[in-house]
Amino acid sequence: MTSECHPRLSEAACAKLQSDYVDIRREMRQQANETGEAAAIPITVMQLEATIRLNESLAKMKLSHVATESDVTEALRLFKVSTMDATRSGINQHIHFTPDMANDIKVCRH
Repeated sequence: MTSECHPRLSEAACAKLQSDYVDIRREMRQQANETGEAAAIPITVMQLEATIRLNESLAKMKLSHVATESDVTEALRLFKVSTMDATRSGINQHIHFTPDMANDIKVCRH
C-alpha cells in the first residue's frame, strides 16, 4: 500500500503567512529607519517560498494534507531563530564574503 502526502496551505494559513510576512518586512524597515542601517539579511520572496515549503513539511510530518496556522507559526519561529537571530547576533561579521556573495546580498536588499 502506497500513500502519498502532498500538503498545501489552508486559506487561513495563507492569510496568516501573508500577514506575518508583511509584519516582518515592516519591522525590518522600521529598524532600518531607527538605526540608519539596512537589515543584514532581509526576508526575501525566496525566503518566503522556503517558509512555505517548511510549512508543508511540518504538515507532512503529521501526515496531514493541509498546513495550518500553527504550522505557519512554527515555520516562522524556525525562520526567525535560524536566520534573523543569527544575523542580529553578528555572526555575519565573522563570515568572509566573496565579492560575488556581497553583491548578491546587496541585490537582495533592494
